[in-house]
Amino acid sequence: MLKAELSDADLLQDSLQSISNIITEGVFQFSDSGLKLVAADPAMVAMVDFELEADAFDSYECGDEEKVGVNIEDLYSIVRRAGSKDSVVLELDEEESKLRVKMENGSERSFSLALLNLSEEDIPSTDDLEFSVSADITTSVLDDAVGDASVIGDSVTVKASPESIVLEAEGDNSNVETTIQQGSEGMMELDAEGEVQSMFSLDYLNKMMKAKKLSDSLAVKIGDDFPMRLEFQVPEKVQLSYILAPRIEE
Repeated sequence: MLKAELSDADLLQDSLQSISNIITEGVFQFSDSGLKLVAADPAMVAMVDFELEADAFDSYECGDEEKVGVNIEDLYSIVRRAGSKDSVVLELDEEESKLRVKMENGSERSFSLALLNLSEEDIPSTDDLEFSVSADITTSVLDDAVGDASVIGDSVTVKASPESIVLEAEGDNSNVETTIQQGSEGMMELDAEGEVQSMFSLDYLNKMMKAKKLSDSLAVKIGDDFPMRLEFQVPEKVQLSYILAPRIEE
């Protein structure tokens, strides 16, 4: 038994938009606490850790834990059809092996999405990652820094120290540098054990920053030649994290 109704369709739309830019297919786990998705992109460069809590829904019924494999791009294409005043209902049709998506507001529109038989065995665990730098940054500041770097090149070097986080990009004839200082309006908190530096793909970072609609601030965690973790959160409703592998210079 699975039936969940959400009147704030933007929460689901904004989350699925940014997830579907990176992950095409995934297994949603529905339980008493809400729905959760942990998935990696085919290249194993990026991972998504997403949770939409049961309390975010207007009504939420889930018997036994359900695992629902779907094409996330297709699911987003359906959910994006919901208007600002529509409520979205997710319902599992086990007999036909489909996920029903209904939109209600004066009329009822019903979509069906075929379930996929997907393996979760290839998804690596990230529980043992220990980051040496953690910062709370204004979302708009990081989004601008990533956007500026994208004008110059296809990768960005992120340097961190107890005083600041610096994003640098270099092109053939130009370069750009953004410095976010400890104590500035763009940096709410910075905890760094020392100086670290890692390089990342701007293509992936731009896709991840689509989640900026969810929150005005985000947590950034990095290390030295180490993955980056970006955490977006709507308290008591949504938690969306990305882990991005570093680029290692030859």
